[in-house]
Amino acid sequence: MPVTQALSGTDPKISVSYPDGSAIVRTRSLPWTPWGMPGTYFKLLHCDDASGMLVILLKVDPGTVAGLHKHFAAAHAFILEGGFGYEHGEVFEGDYMLEAGGITHQPFTGPKGALMLGVTFGPIGGVDEQGNLLGVLDIDWHYNAAKANGAADHIQRKVSQPH
Repeated sequence: MPVTQALSGTDPKISVSYPDGSAIVRTRSLPWTPWGMPGTYFKLLHCDDASGMLVILLKVDPGTVAGLHKHFAAAHAFILEGGFGYEHGEVFEGDYMLEAGGITHQPFTGPKGALMLGVTFGPIGGVDEQGNLLGVLDIDWHYNAAKANGAADHIQRKVSQPH
């Protein structure tokens, strides 16, 4: 079926959410929101409060050394541009990687920076050298930061209310 036959979602600048939970997110129309570390920015694409899953585009400036952080659950990334290095080696454009839940590390970008599609299944916590938790980037943090930046109108959260 040609795209021109679609019933909705044909404006390339407007994200669309549907009653069945489907969505088309026009990422080019979303502004970049500062992320939890200097030199990093994200676009919130989806969050699932029931599972803790979060989907973002993450942009990291060239020469950025991330703060030491812990993944409380698995994180997946597909590198769209650039790449980065960390204790397991280098990750290049076109690579897919899985970061295991429970790991603590400090990645860094090279001269091209990085642009990646990321999927996490739990929060990321900033930690100090002794492993003490300094702060947490969870679904609420991402949603609230994107909303404050005018970049979350396409998100339909289904948060159950306390009884």
